[in-house]
Amino acid sequence: MTRSTLTSLAGLLTAVLLAVGCSPKSGSGGEGVVLTVATGFSQGMPATTSDVVDLGLPALHNISGHSVGLRGVSLVSVPNAVHVRSVTAYLYTSRNGAGLGIGHGDWQKYCRKRDMPQPVTDIVIPPHSDSKLFVVIAMTFARPGSYYLGRAKIYYTTNGQPGWQYQSLYTTIVITAARKDTKPAFDGC
Repeated sequence: MTRSTLTSLAGLLTAVLLAVGCSPKSGSGGEGVVLTVATGFSQGMPATTSDVVDLGLPALHNISGHSVGLRGVSLVSVPNAVHVRSVTAYLYTSRNGAGLGIGHGDWQKYCRKRDMPQPVTDIVIPPHSDSKLFVVIAMTFARPGSYYLGRAKIYYTTNGQPGWQYQSLYTTIVITAARKDTKPAFDGC
């Protein structure tokens, strides 16, 4: 083999190794998009330091050819003043319609008779289907301020392999200090 052929082969091998090593596939333990990522929306609301804020994830739609089971959900780049109290799943029903965007109150505490909370690990979405459950992240805020919650990270298993992806939240919550006698707000179930 000539020197130029060896150089070409080495370059080709390097390119192949870089492409394989830098492109995690869904389910390989790295980032892989298997659920539709929501776009084109924003939401927000005011609340106080005594309130529990419930934030619903956008609808979960499996765009892959394999079932997707959730392992967990977390907020991304959260300020220290934001305290996640729970991450739970609820069954879509005629009462709660399209799930929850954002609201005041603690669904897990006040709505459990009507809407039974389930662990997010109960969510298994068949290929090319919508989830029958929606995710609600309940949180409190320790200090007044304006808080932007841009993304959540969804941990899943598909085709026997772990993976994760981001989901858009585009949510701004403006927190004011609660007076001593202020009761937490509740929007209802």
